[in-house]
Amino acid sequence: MNIDPPNAAGPTADGHDAVRQPHEAGQVSSPVRLSADQAEFEDQLHGLHPVGHAPDPAAVSSTASNQAGPRTAHYPAASFVSARAQLAATLTGATLEALKSEIALADQQSARWAPAGDHSVNGNRIFDNVAASAYLKLHRFQNQDSDCKPRTEASTCAISHVRNTARDHSSIGDPLERYPMDRARQAGWHMRGKTSSPFVSLVEDPIKLTVSSDHWARAIAHNANTLYTYAVPKSAVWTPDDVLSSVGLGMNVEDQDNINADVDLMCSLGRTPTRETERLFLGGDLEKYRIASEDNPYKRAPETND
Repeated sequence: MNIDPPNAAGPTADGHDAVRQPHEAGQVSSPVRLSADQAEFEDQLHGLHPVGHAPDPAAVSSTASNQAGPRTAHYPAASFVSARAQLAATLTGATLEALKSEIALADQQSARWAPAGDHSVNGNRIFDNVAASAYLKLHRFQNQDSDCKPRTEASTCAISHVRNTARDHSSIGDPLERYPMDRARQAGWHMRGKTSSPFVSLVEDPIKLTVSSDHWARAIAHNANTLYTYAVPKSAVWTPDDVLSSVGLGMNVEDQDNINADVDLMCSLGRTPTRETERLFLGGDLEKYRIASEDNPYKRAPETND
């Protein structure tokens, strides 16, 4: 990471050069003398002193005159690679494979400016840390590979929804609810069985779906052919608690057209068993986050009538 050095000579308040160039007749260049305030700012800019620690004024002129060239800030390579990995997970919605590639690329970039002998980057450890903190492993019972598309807005990628939500929040301040009200309502009703929505249902613990109080959920778990596993960025995952909180905080008692439905939704969500681990994915690109699949271990043989 390079920082352009400040010009050795610049205009003074009256517009004249503070130090003339050597080629000007009869003039010889002299070292630039910085004030104590200027030197402190430059030192803080280049990471030479902690913020708030002023350099010794007596050493300012000596430092300025003896400095052979511009100093650049030293950033630990591992910190740079880790930060890039976090951004890849949260801002781009990278898959785990893409995350590995980003870490490798950032490692190569940092090697160009890291001091010799100080390029200690453990890419595997960074990957494990980011994968554990920024991703959630979820499961879905399916019959076909393609059975992971929402019924509406199937062409929209998940990270675009995340960005749109962040943009909406930034434009109106910092609302208490996590999700926009219309999306929260869609998510809530999807969890209550109205699945014609832009969401896809998954679970954290598939075995809990086999004993769900919802007979439709049990039927899916006992009859699907395959159990798929996905590693999804947490920013794209919707939880029942967050949905319930958003609906509750976003309710407007003056909205007579929706108030009764919102109350019904909150009551319905409130009755969801705490053992349920349903999670929602908003977007049509869940397939790219798939990391494994297996024959459904919970599938029951069809009953026969003798």
